[in-house]
Amino acid sequence: MIEQWLNQNKTGRRGASNTYSNVAMELATLATLFSLAGRQIEGFLESIFELMGIDLPVPDHSTLCRRLSKLNIKIPI
Repeated sequence: MIEQWLNQNKTGRRGASNTYSNVAMELATLATLFSLAGRQIEGFLESIFELMGIDLPVPDHSTLCRRLSKLNIKIPI
């Protein structure tokens, strides 16, 4: 997952491509299980990364809010 955190794919369209991969956004959805809001999810991820000694950037709350609203996750039942 660490290798896939940042998006390596370019869209080929105008404007900046997404910095963070869908894998990063899927991890952020775990924080919604705890009913956390955008800024709280950001802090949650920062805390986890600090505890694990991982040096990766964490998406800011506005990026999380925008990307999570567009993400389609299928949960098998």
